[in-house]
Amino acid sequence: MAQHDYNIGDQNGFDFLVDLNNALSAIVTNNAGSSEPNTTFAHMLWFDTNNDLMKVRNEANSAWVIVAAKDGSGWTPYRQGTALGTASVQSDNRYAHRSNNLSDLPNLETARATLGLVIGTDIPPKASPTFTGVPTAPTAATATNTTQIATTAYVKATAHPLAIAGGGVGRFVSIAAPAGAPLVLPAGGTWIYFYLIVNSGGAISGHQSGHAAGGSTVYGGASSIQTIGWAWRKA
Repeated sequence: MAQHDYNIGDQNGFDFLVDLNNALSAIVTNNAGSSEPNTTFAHMLWFDTNNDLMKVRNEANSAWVIVAAKDGSGWTPYRQGTALGTASVQSDNRYAHRSNNLSDLPNLETARATLGLVIGTDIPPKASPTFTGVPTAPTAATATNTTQIATTAYVKATAHPLAIAGGGVGRFVSIAAPAGAPLVLPAGGTWIYFYLIVNSGGAISGHQSGHAAGGSTVYGGASSIQTIGWAWRKA
């Protein structure tokens, strides 16, 4: 440990050699000492042995900035006066920002705990996550038959359009009425329909099919009877 004013004055050979060696010693020890050097320079390093802190002089040569703290495990880096954690954790955090494969991340749980992220609050759990807002996903190609998530765009493009003999595109919908209520076709166009008549015990007691204009009542309703079915409309 040594400090020096870095001013080698005009002196005899032996004193010059001693002064020069003292200056070099200050350089290689980063001006280590329990108090700051008497003479300071912009961008000068100083290891504060009283607090085990590595500091650098600011550009205006008016204050010291902490860059790292030394402890028994090594060094803890600082950023703008705030400790960032151990070097190993910081390495994991930087890696987390760059990796596209979470399974490759070392000490991911340690990094999550260091950042204070709570599973289920700040980040979704791995199993059965609950999303809020309007989450999006890639839309699969038409007729995809895999475990890929189906977006509303995929459902609309795949499940609704229906080719009709003679040309044109139809629309397929489910139709139903509560128990005792009439069954009414959706408005617009002409519909081909089919529905089941379900009694109060859940048994199917009949069925009907036909075609009618949109908005037509195709079953007038009866006590304890429910209707469920499907309809196709030519676009």
